[in-house]
Amino acid sequence: MSVIDEFVSFCRDEAELVSRLVALLEEEQKLLIHGEEHKLESLSDSKSQVLDELARQSAARGSLMGSLGVLDRDTLYIWLADKPSACEAWTDLEDAVNRAQSINQLNGSFVNEKLAKVEESLGVLRAAAAATLGYDRGGNQREAVTGRRLLGSA
Repeated sequence: MSVIDEFVSFCRDEAELVSRLVALLEEEQKLLIHGEEHKLESLSDSKSQVLDELARQSAARGSLMGSLGVLDRDTLYIWLADKPSACEAWTDLEDAVNRAQSINQLNGSFVNEKLAKVEESLGVLRAAAAATLGYDRGGNQREAVTGRRLLGSA
């Protein structure tokens, strides 16, 4: 197998894995839209497996490219210039990765939106709890004990 054929094979295998990831991200998006967050945990295991496979596949392709002295994007495009099959495989892989990134960013915005709603609801509940505590002996309104701690403050 020639180096070009090997590169094309790596790219196609990676693109197939990215397509599997896209399908999982689209499923994740449906769950987020329909409020079925409780089903995300099992989906995250599948995503982790695909991402691990992608990392291995990408490392193998990177190793091949490194052995050819192709270490950056500019050098890659120079190398691809006279190799139409390799160029097509690379472009297909880039397109698939861009699609996965776009879906992932949209899913992240859905998660952030839901998180903001939860934070807002917690604020309302804390205020309501504080309002029901009454006053202490000094006539001051008591503060609700929230037990809230910021992430990373432990």
